[in-house]
Amino acid sequence: MEKNQYQKKKEADGYVVVEAAVLLPLASIFIVLLIGLCSYLYQGCFLMQAAYTAAFRSAAQERPDADYADGQLNQLLEGEVLSFGKEERQIKAGMLRVEVTLERETPLARLAAVGDRGRLKVKQTAYVRNAAAYIRGIRRGKKCKKGRGNGNGIKGFISSAFLIGKQSGIGYNKK
Repeated sequence: MEKNQYQKKKEADGYVVVEAAVLLPLASIFIVLLIGLCSYLYQGCFLMQAAYTAAFRSAAQERPDADYADGQLNQLLEGEVLSFGKEERQIKAGMLRVEVTLERETPLARLAAVGDRGRLKVKQTAYVRNAAAYIRGIRRGKKCKKGRGNGNGIKGFISSAFLIGKQSGIGYNKK
């Protein structure tokens, strides 16, 4: 009888080997896919942060400039830990906003089945604000809410802000 028990135990150990032969490759494939997904997420977050930071810093300048934004972007991308490759850049700097668009090819894009969906594209915009005028406008709004100012409350604030914009040419089409 002892011989049969030994044979049964040996057969049971064989099932563990077969299960491990199936589960270990599946587990390793899952881990590799998870690492790929995490690196893709990291790339997206990092590019989004770099694009907005470069746009914001350029918008904070007295005269927003695309070359300044490109320099800031180069400086930010030097600190990148993980990279899929070189990105395509498009920087538009105007008087009202700075727009930075980054596009990078990922390993998923190299697969024929995924196509363009595997490309990582980030577009961030930062608006140019004159800090002194912005603070003045907020203070004027607070005065109007308290009943001071021209006596019209918030309606007076909006109309006075419109007149200021009209006088400076902002948001006003001259014919």
